[in-house]
Amino acid sequence: MKNQTLNNAFPIVAAALGNKFGVKVSVGGDDAYTTGDRIHLPALDTDDSNIKDVAWGYLAHEAAHVRFTDFGEFRNAATNPLRKSIVNILEDVRIEKSMQEPYPGTKGTTEKVVEYLVQTGSFGFVTKDQDPHPAKVLSQFLLFRLRYDVLGQKALSSLADSAESLLEDTFPVGAVTRLFGLLSDVPHLSETRHCVRLADQILRMIQEEQEKAKEQARQQQSSNGSAGGQSDSSDDADADDQSDDSSSGADDSQSNQSTQPDNAKSQANPSDTDDYHADQQSGQGATSSHVGGNDQSQDADQLAQILSSVLSAGQDDLPDDLFEAAQALLGNQPRNSYDSEIHLPLAMEPNRNPSIGNAILNRALSESGKIRASLQGLIQSSRYERPVNKRSGNRIDGRKLVRLSQGDSRVFERRAHKQAPNTALHLLVDASGSMNNRINQTSPITLAHVAMDSAVALALALEGISGVNPAVTRFPHGNTDNVNPLLKHGQKVRPNASAFSAITNGGTPLHTALWYAAASVIATKEERKVIMVLTDGEPDDYDAAESVIRRCKATNIELVGVGIGIDTSHLFDYSICINNVSDLRSELFRISKELLLAA
Repeated sequence: MKNQTLNNAFPIVAAALGNKFGVKVSVGGDDAYTTGDRIHLPALDTDDSNIKDVAWGYLAHEAAHVRFTDFGEFRNAATNPLRKSIVNILEDVRIEKSMQEPYPGTKGTTEKVVEYLVQTGSFGFVTKDQDPHPAKVLSQFLLFRLRYDVLGQKALSSLADSAESLLEDTFPVGAVTRLFGLLSDVPHLSETRHCVRLADQILRMIQEEQEKAKEQARQQQSSNGSAGGQSDSSDDADADDQSDDSSSGADDSQSNQSTQPDNAKSQANPSDTDDYHADQQSGQGATSSHVGGNDQSQDADQLAQILSSVLSAGQDDLPDDLFEAAQALLGNQPRNSYDSEIHLPLAMEPNRNPSIGNAILNRALSESGKIRASLQGLIQSSRYERPVNKRSGNRIDGRKLVRLSQGDSRVFERRAHKQAPNTALHLLVDASGSMNNRINQTSPITLAHVAMDSAVALALALEGISGVNPAVTRFPHGNTDNVNPLLKHGQKVRPNASAFSAITNGGTPLHTALWYAAASVIATKEERKVIMVLTDGEPDDYDAAESVIRRCKATNIELVGVGIGIDTSHLFDYSICINNVSDLRSELFRISKELLLAA
């Protein structure tokens, strides 16, 4: 990472935005994706502000999906490519509009993505000269017109107008009129299922317009046949020729109709039960009997085939999704644009067990009260500087009055108060499989039990001291690189007691735990930031751990290593090794006291 401090580092900003939006965010590798409940960003290490803007826009958009999309409804709507595409466009507009209400800044964030994609030609806009598939014309129109009209994304102004002109050149006037009537509902969509219903109304409208065009084509054929019969009776010499021509025309017309997919109607009506405003909307534009679009030379049979091809469109006939383009852009950066040492984990909700948590809490309460009182006394007394004698003041130091006889008027005493500790302390507790080892052969108590008891006792003692903001995180979460926040900064121990338990599993992904702790302490208001690591083993990835430690030090985050039967001095400048586990709690309090008294 070019910026070795963490204040504005990409994963830290991503974590801050994730916390702001209330979504889980992880960072690492070179892929961007969303799983439905969390968002993953690549570990970007680039000075290109445009690419970072795309990343923040992608994060804001996907966070809107996580917050506002009903993924069950969304998945069930993907019965065919066209229905899925229309629902996705409508839903994207709806969730971005919904996100702008609690987070107005996301409007500008997503607009920057759109502007950049327009500038770089990443949209892949199709024109009439390219003879585009009608389904692509329709989806392209919906994408640009709605984003410009509903979301106010000004960079799409000309594209929206061009897409509308292409739509009018391709579709019947009646279909275009009715489509605009249906789209008037878009600003008022409030749920995913409403987007699905509106998409189905659009599909039913296209099917109905197709049936109209087919009926008019049959009427034209019948009219042409009647005209041919009258011509036959007028001239015996020409009758045979005209009869042949008429038959040929009818055969051609029937041949054109036979090219329409047999299943077009079934694809056009994917949800017979969805009739949201169907009666009202199906009547809009119904009086428009035009079937030739703006170009009256188009015959009804041709328009019927166009509408049929829309309803039977495959995935290759549709444009790429806007944020799929952004996703691809983030994952296609040059190799040196990524930082392989960044692994910001997900903060996973811990399993809660009130009975176990309360037992740990009760054990901790018996000692933490005394230790907290002792710490408070020491800290409070240390806040007073040694008295200094001055020539003026409000309080006379009686012990110095003798100075007056010697001509020394410095008999006034002044004391100055030190600031409160003003420290955020984040305790990382190793919960790897080896922490399940017993403290000795005869005891059922494990290292994890002692570590958790000690962590809770320390947190209880610290939370009552003015100017101290403790947090406790267990790592890893199961057999992953993720973490379990047991106590976040600003929270109280008692309401979160059920989260504390001596669960062990997996390895020692110290690098990811340090990234999480660093992101957490940077977000606190306290000036002093301290991360204390309690571990019994070497990190899984030593180089990655060393890298994030180096970045923490460059950001003035203090690091303390507490090794249980292991020396951590090769990682941390300030470290201790505890060989007798029974001393763990007292040693944690001793270190904390030294840290706070030095504040």
